[in-house]
Formats: sequence, C-alpha cells, structure tokens
Amino acid sequence: MQEEQLPLPTAEMTREPLEAEAPPSVKVAEKFFVVKSLTLQDLETSVRTGTWATQAHNEEILNRGYESADNVYLIFSANKSGEYYGYARMASAISDDPSAATSLVPKPEAIDPFDGPKSIPTPATEFAPKGRIIDDSARGTIFWEADLSEPEDEETVHEGQTSNADRAEAEGLVASQEWGKPFKIEWISTNRLPFYRTRGLRNPWNANREVKIARDGTELETSVGKRLLQMFNLSGPLVGASGSDLPPTDETQTRPH
Repeated sequence: MQEEQLPLPTAEMTREPLEAEAPPSVKVAEKFFVVKSLTLQDLETSVRTGTWATQAHNEEILNRGYESADNVYLIFSANKSGEYYGYARMASAISDDPSAATSLVPKPEAIDPFDGPKSIPTPATEFAPKGRIIDDSARGTIFWEADLSEPEDEETVHEGQTSNADRAEAEGLVASQEWGKPFKIEWISTNRLPFYRTRGLRNPWNANREVKIARDGTELETSVGKRLLQMFNLSGPLVGASGSDLPPTDETQTRPH
C-alpha cells in the first residue's frame, strides 16, 4: 500500500504568526487638572496673553493629557486666595525645546490674611446643629450653614486659615520652583468660585479629598471635573462664546486632529 505523501511545508506555512497589532489609542473627550499660581498677577497676565508656564515636573503630565484627550481643562487658583480664579483650555502642547523655557520667575505676593470669605464656627444648641457663619463681605454675602460633613483629615482647615501642608507647599513653590516652557491656553471663564461653595465635592483620584485640597497639577476624576466647571458657570456670567452650562465640547471648541 502506497504511503500518502504529505505536502511539503511552504514558506507561508512555516512563517511565524505576526504579533497582534496594538489597537489605535482612543482619545477621551475631556481631562481636568488643578493649576496653582503663586500670585494673582500671574493669572491676570495669562488672561491678557493667552499663555501659561507650569512647573517643569508637570509638563509631561499635561502633555500626556493633551495627547490623550480632545479637551484638557485647567482650573486655576492663586495660593492663599481661598477661591478658584477661573478655568481655561489647553490650546497647544508644551514644547520640548529647552530654549523655550521662560526665565520669568513669579514673585510671591503679600496677601492680606483677612481677604476672602471668613468662616466663624457656631456650636450646636437645642435648636440648631453645629455650623458656621460664612462672611463673604467682599461680595456682599453672609449666611449660616450647618456642619453636616464628616471630619476631614489633618490637611483640612476652615476658610481664611492656612494649613501647615498648604503653607509648606506654598513656600516650596517660592524656594524651588523650576518654571517650564510657555504654552497656549484659551480662557473660558474668570468667574471666581470660593472654595466653601465646593464643600462635599471630592476627588477619588486624590485619596477622595475635597477638591480644594490639591497640589499644582492634580488631575480630577472626570465627573468631578465636569461638576466643578458647572459651578463656575452657575456662579456668574460665562466668559466665552458657548454660553452653555457645560464645558464646551462641540467641534468649534475641540482642537483639530
């Protein structure tokens, strides 16, 4: 009985399987970062010029965000101001050219410790729970609110006070800040948002701390970032073209690919 002849292996049959190609990365719609400034003057300059320069160690973080999201929103505050200054959208990546680094190092500003909203604790009585009086006389607002929140960690302080951690962070910025390269931003709102109005809004990506407890470059969880931007829009007129209560994400605001 004649043996069956098996086909000789061909080059096609012996070729090793190709590695699976990595699927193309899919961009997310939005990312949100907290940005700290040493002085209010630097923020005002940024509004006029449409540029910003972050600390050198934040550049890679923001660039990764810019490459992986259609829109990157930066939420600004000045140290010891007790409020958010406004928010902007990144309009360019940060250059990796060392010659583009800015030589302008902001100087710390002497801030009146009595500026901003004051928080006056009130003890519990038989008629009302423990609470606080919020005195925001600069904006003509004074009201009382019940203290129903859970105890915060050691970094939390009443508005108008500065924690040791915040003070050390601010001093570190003054002493050792290395400024990076300028990049373009588009300011969307310069409505002020006092920290006390964000009470209860927590960031799961920062040990579930309240959003006001954040370092320069802290990323906010997406739904928390959206909610924070909505609070800006509800606190006053929107400075921008969209006029909506949500961050602009239509094609006029999304950067070209």
